[in-house]
Amino acid sequence: MRSNIAHGWKSLKNQFYVVIILFLYHLLFGYFLYRLVNSAVVPLLQRYPDPPPTELSQILFYVEGQLDLTQSTTVHNYLWILLGMLLFRMFLTPFIHSGIFYGLHQERKGEMGAFFFQGIKRCWKPVMLLYWIETLLVLVPAYWLIPKLLNKIAMTGLMSPSILIQAIPWVAGWCIYRYVIHQIILYMQFGTTGEVSIFSSTWICLRHVLSVIGISLILGTLSLLLFCLFTGLSLLWTGILALILQQAYPLITCLFKMWNITSQYHLWSDKLSNK
Repeated sequence: MRSNIAHGWKSLKNQFYVVIILFLYHLLFGYFLYRLVNSAVVPLLQRYPDPPPTELSQILFYVEGQLDLTQSTTVHNYLWILLGMLLFRMFLTPFIHSGIFYGLHQERKGEMGAFFFQGIKRCWKPVMLLYWIETLLVLVPAYWLIPKLLNKIAMTGLMSPSILIQAIPWVAGWCIYRYVIHQIILYMQFGTTGEVSIFSSTWICLRHVLSVIGISLILGTLSLLLFCLFTGLSLLWTGILALILQQAYPLITCLFKMWNITSQYHLWSDKLSNK
């Protein structure tokens, strides 16, 4: 497992330009999402009762918000824009992944170079298909969970502590389910872009599940420690240093995402060679 992480780091350095592309991709999406939310939420918060609201004024504020959600064309327009942005991101992400996978396959063959855009051209179709299958599988529980949650909110209120406590195990279970689906689909994508049976790739993922989880935990822990370090330094030394650290952290996030992919790829490659 440690060798896979080390080899993954080496592959990451060979494809560091992809990390920059990922960073710019997330930066642009985050900026437009921020502008959208800022233009929609700030006017809403300005309507919050001031001075501090009584129980009646709070209820009226929530009722007004519910009416806006169901009847206001402005709110509907924002929701459609948000949905369009999410669909665009879901359409673009598989192209980026296909370029990454193809570059890793070429490196495995001993070839060096920038294969990112060539990989997009050759591998986007199977990666796109598997990505949308993953998305559908991840969203399936929402068909059952969301109506149940809405009924609870209608009966007890949005900010009821009992709702939050009851939601914790469901959210945790959904996160675990999402992780499992994501890892299985990731190994399938390794296989289909590398002209290897997706069943063999899935079996590698399931058979070596402890190594798969171990890589994710190690890199996830390192990422969390860096997040705590960056946040702590930003709180201690406010000013230009804090601004630089906060703006640089998304690059670190993209780096760890890429490192996880390359490490998982080397695990898949090693187990495939040893079959």
